[in-house]
Amino acid sequence: MDVGEPNRSMTRIARSPADVLRLVVAAAVLVALLVAEWLFGDTLVAFASDLLRGLDAVPDWMVDVVVIGSRLLAVVILGGGLVVSLWRRTRWRMLLTVVAAGALAAVLVIVRDLLLDTAHGATPVDVDVKLGPFTDSRFPTTAGLAVTTAVLTAAAPWLSRRWRRGGWVLVIGLTLSMLLTATMSFDPFTAFATGWASGAAVLVALGAPSRRPTTQAVVDGLSHVGLPLVELRPASVDARGSTPYFGTATDGGALFVKALGDDERSADLLFRLYRSLQPRDFGDERPFSSLRRSVEHEALMALAARDLGIRTPRLRAFASADPHGYVLAYDAIEGRSLDRVEPEEVDDGMLGAIWTLVGELQRHRIAHRDLRLANIFLDDGGEPWLIDFGFSELAASDVLLATDVAELVASSSVYVGAERAVGQAVAAVGPARLAQAGDRMTMWALSGATRSAQKQRPGLLAELRERVAAASSAVDR
Repeated sequence: MDVGEPNRSMTRIARSPADVLRLVVAAAVLVALLVAEWLFGDTLVAFASDLLRGLDAVPDWMVDVVVIGSRLLAVVILGGGLVVSLWRRTRWRMLLTVVAAGALAAVLVIVRDLLLDTAHGATPVDVDVKLGPFTDSRFPTTAGLAVTTAVLTAAAPWLSRRWRRGGWVLVIGLTLSMLLTATMSFDPFTAFATGWASGAAVLVALGAPSRRPTTQAVVDGLSHVGLPLVELRPASVDARGSTPYFGTATDGGALFVKALGDDERSADLLFRLYRSLQPRDFGDERPFSSLRRSVEHEALMALAARDLGIRTPRLRAFASADPHGYVLAYDAIEGRSLDRVEPEEVDDGMLGAIWTLVGELQRHRIAHRDLRLANIFLDDGGEPWLIDFGFSELAASDVLLATDVAELVASSSVYVGAERAVGQAVAAVGPARLAQAGDRMTMWALSGATRSAQKQRPGLLAELRERVAAASSAVDR
């Protein structure tokens, strides 16, 4: 089978949105802990000391087993596993990454200790068994715990899921061991957060093996759900939030395939986080609980739109693809996206046909939420199709429906001018919806591609708002 490119292996280095998201969360946790320690350190430490006095009732042997066992396992498995992994595979980039992460964590702990006076309380429990450093109340040190956490975080892209999970269980065990046997303080928590943030920061800076589904994984995933391919090659198209391909099934059918993985999920969460911090109403819903649910939602939207008679490509398959990715396969359409069509080719008949499709979506309260020119496709017969329902919503609010209208008016006006764009819109969706769209016809509410196009036409957006206001008031009279 021709995959159209060499299989992308896990040795390809890339900067992952998942690491950026991990860095943002870890940094936020660390800052929150430092602020809480600075403002309420003495009070919280005293409260925790009193709260943990109940551990005195726990049998000594049980505490010894938990503390010594977690320390021994951590040293043997985490340290030994890292050494074996490096020795067997000679992963020099991994070695550089983990060393840099550990060094950064150690420096940050030293700086924190110099700048912040740490509040301490009583020691919750004592370890009766004597086993050298493994029973010392100072093991692990704050710096040691931070370095261990940083090394595991930085090494994670090179490790299997089983090793990662086991490693985090042991690091959490070390944190609890330090909490139980050392003088009560914020140190275990800040050390953990410092190491986590340090490891993520180094991965963002240096990159890590790509965690996107490989081409072969996409082929295998589709074959497992009954859609074997004879060809799959990368597609040079505008496909935000996914890795696109063109393929050919064994039945001869042409396919458009999009793969989504942890990187796309993390990028979406970062984008949603950014939008949530803006003092504006984007109409966003809460993100889905997992990548699988998100991709399944796109499949549902595509099926629902097609069932209602909207021209959109037929969904052929939904499949999983290693590592931790999912694939959607659609029938490919012979033609061009509207952003690749010459402006003079977009006549009133074509524009009216596009608005007919959007009007049908509006009638069923389906918001597409990405009606830029790249997501409107013209087949070889000149018929328009709507593609990419990845951000769409069923039973959409008035805000989302109005934003769809504003997006299409603004994006199409670059090709057909303000008068024709507004005229077609009022005929398709009516003056009430158009009036609502006028309130959303601002740069922040439009897609990045449409904003860029509007910036090349100064004054066009203002003219659109004026014509929308005039068209709405004229109908009202």
